[in-house]
Amino acid sequence: MKNNQSDNSLPKMLTDNFQKMTNVSLEAMQPLVENMVENMANFNRNISESGLPTLNIFGTGKKSKCCPPEETCLPHCIASIYRQAMAGERIIVPFLITNNCNTQKTYRLGLRELKDADGNLAPTQPALNKNSVSLEPGRSERVLMMLDLSNYSNGTTYEAEIVIREKEINQNVCFTLNVNDHNQINVTPYNENKYKLKWQSWQSHFYCEPQTHKIKDNVRPLKNVYNQKDERTEG
Repeated sequence: MKNNQSDNSLPKMLTDNFQKMTNVSLEAMQPLVENMVENMANFNRNISESGLPTLNIFGTGKKSKCCPPEETCLPHCIASIYRQAMAGERIIVPFLITNNCNTQKTYRLGLRELKDADGNLAPTQPALNKNSVSLEPGRSERVLMMLDLSNYSNGTTYEAEIVIREKEINQNVCFTLNVNDHNQINVTPYNENKYKLKWQSWQSHFYCEPQTHKIKDNVRPLKNVYNQKDERTEG
């Protein structure tokens, strides 16, 4: 009977002792772990305040794989073009379309209406020199947008969008036109009399006066005069 009791008490004693050791270890480690977590939180907060990327050591904020992926949209303007011109000009705005994909791409091109800040249509609308471009990987092609400002007024700003579309998504190039005349080029001709002057040497002070009178028609040659004198003497 005693042997059975001793056999049962030994495992229980070992279990109790192990549990006590575990509790002592946890009690001793708990302040250390809490202190480490607090230090890392303060360190992460300081990095965040400085503008640097934070550390996600404990995986907090990590979303479950069961959640659907977030939708990402293209920016409204993948590029912007600003042009300043004077009323009455005819402008050409060039831009390049580049295929950065690994396969051949065909892009359709279009234009949205050119309007001012109040939504009023511009006097004339721009036009593109081509409606589509087909590009091999890494290749670029130039497109021209043309606009006649004959009926425009200075001091007005207009906006439009050049639309590039492969299949289903519109990608916009935002265009802003400022009509103003302060960038006109001023040309002032020189006084040409200033450049006609030249240094004159001493030879230039001696010259022959031009003959301003004609020989009279009634002056006879000397031969005729002598002949008449001889005739009078003989008579």
